[in-house]
Amino acid sequence: MAQDTSTAKTPATEPPPSGAGDNLGARIERHLRDHKLKYILQGIGFIIAGILAVMLSGTTALHTEFVIGIALLMTGMLQLALTLTSKMHWWSLLSAALSIATGLLILWKPFAVLMSIVMLLAVFMTLESLFELFLALRFRPLRNWGWMIFSSAATFLMAIILWIGYPAFDLLYLGWIVAVNFVLYGLALLMLVWSVAS
Repeated sequence: MAQDTSTAKTPATEPPPSGAGDNLGARIERHLRDHKLKYILQGIGFIIAGILAVMLSGTTALHTEFVIGIALLMTGMLQLALTLTSKMHWWSLLSAALSIATGLLILWKPFAVLMSIVMLLAVFMTLESLFELFLALRFRPLRNWGWMIFSSAATFLMAIILWIGYPAFDLLYLGWIVAVNFVLYGLALLMLVWSVAS
């Protein structure tokens, strides 16, 4: 007697289950769409802070130090608030905490920090580049995630410049170093949002 095998096999046309990578990409896109305005505000805030860091940097090292401290504190607080309300990845929380801690330290003891601010910012840039790298890897399923990689690489390059130039690095150029970091990070955030909006 012939055996009925009509239900013995799954039809070949049945689609395979979605992979983890596809699910992760969909979740990240949905997250960015749900919190698009907060990412845009954060990106624009960082770009504005970068421009102001250059415009307000003075002719004295102490003035430049105050501008950098305020810029780090304000952008850190903005990043922290938007990260908590939009439930971004915890690497973003670490980045915000790093900015706030560095900014508070500069403003709390400006004269003591003045002698070692180049080294302090070199440490900050090194850690920040790592946090940006981890964030970039988190956003990897998205089309424009390379912008975050570029921001991370540029931040790490500036950290190397600070390490090589310490202690002879001209303090008056530090405003430009911080400004470049802010602007590139802000652009990376805006490009991530653009990737899901377009």
